[in-house]
Amino acid sequence: MEEWEKDGVNYWDNEDCPREYLEQAYVDLIYFVEGVEIDVDNLNDVNEKELRKEVEHYEYVADK
Repeated sequence: MEEWEKDGVNYWDNEDCPREYLEQAYVDLIYFVEGVEIDVDNLNDVNEKELRKEVEHYEYVADK
């Protein structure tokens, strides 16, 4: 368990979750759900709040 992780809190809801972790999770989720590879560098202009919202959405879709 990473030191920023909290029991019972989704990583995208955890304000201590590093942006790099969120970005990689998003890239992995897009590939899993959409079958599309994207470059992490394409996320530089995405604000963190939007990134967290997108990760939450794709985590939901990936679980279905």
